[in-house]
Amino acid sequence: MSWVLGIDTSSIDLGVALFKNGTAVCSYSRFIRNSHAEHISQIVRMILDANSVEPFDISNVAVSTGPGSFTGLRIGIAFAKGFCIGRDAMICPVSSLMILAHAGRRYSGRVLAALDARNGEVYWAPFNVSGGKIERSGDDQACSIEVFRNQVGIDDTVITDTMGYSRSTVFSFLEKNPRWFPVEKFPIQRGFYCASIGASLLNEPSMWKDGSGILPNYLRQSSAQKKSGKTE
Repeated sequence: MSWVLGIDTSSIDLGVALFKNGTAVCSYSRFIRNSHAEHISQIVRMILDANSVEPFDISNVAVSTGPGSFTGLRIGIAFAKGFCIGRDAMICPVSSLMILAHAGRRYSGRVLAALDARNGEVYWAPFNVSGGKIERSGDDQACSIEVFRNQVGIDDTVITDTMGYSRSTVFSFLEKNPRWFPVEKFPIQRGFYCASIGASLLNEPSMWKDGSGILPNYLRQSSAQKKSGKTE
């Protein structure tokens, strides 16, 4: 029996889901903005208890590793590492942009997933969808909004997230695009997609690592790091 726990803390909501033998058992999402640390243990425990699953039953944890909220990513990854200590559980790092792109699997063609990275920049990645299956067509990257705007084609499906910044206008140029889906209007179950991706990779051992091999993928330095001159 293969259990996969999915955890996403890349944005302002906290997503947790549980898959058993490739099938979704439970998915939960809570809007918590900046309090991931206060809620993550409670929510994971709640989901496990509700499904009569013990922590030691979980042998695989899929966790979002970015890009996204610097603090949120640290919390989710740290929790996943701590959860797996003392057992033979492995961790699958999942791109938060891949998670976002999975919300567009019902459409065929190119899907772009994008996050507001602040300061006039965007985190984004391109994907191709065919028959409900999604594949990468490019790496996760950070660029200016002008560069991203030039990448968007007329037939592209675009899934965006302003990361809780209600005054953000970086994606306003998409307003007339009928295949633009901002998560602020079309919420998604990030934990579900994270666990689903992990479950689909159970037969690919190279995608699973022990805790020491899992690091956040920030794509760029934070404002504080730029000011201090420190790097990670």
